[in-house]
Amino acid sequence: MTNRTVLVVVDDLFFSSKIGETVRQLGGKPLFAAEASEIPDDADNSPPAAIIVDLDLSRTDAVGLITHLKTGEATGDTPMMAYGRHTRPEAFARARTAGCERAVPRSEFVKRLPEFIEACLRNARTGG
Repeated sequence: MTNRTVLVVVDDLFFSSKIGETVRQLGGKPLFAAEASEIPDDADNSPPAAIIVDLDLSRTDAVGLITHLKTGEATGDTPMMAYGRHTRPEAFARARTAGCERAVPRSEFVKRLPEFIEACLRNARTGG
């Protein structure tokens, strides 16, 4: 059985509700964490179909978290998308250097999220 969970690391309530709604509408199950310590230990046994990270986390170093997840045995190959304020382009570059495939401003994230989630869930089902 494939994991249809989407790990969402965000501490902004407005964005977390919008992301959760999108994930659920597309058939996924959002799993929310506001900081690194809230990510369940069983992510190593059952990696999520996708990971979303807010680059503007207030209690966790987002780039450090991306590095940790991308070097993890179970989550290293999990598709990841990060987003942040458009006024911090250096954060996008750092996220990409840490292994995040897509790092975009919030406005672009909102537009691309459904396509990203659909692709990740489809690949989780087909094993591709």
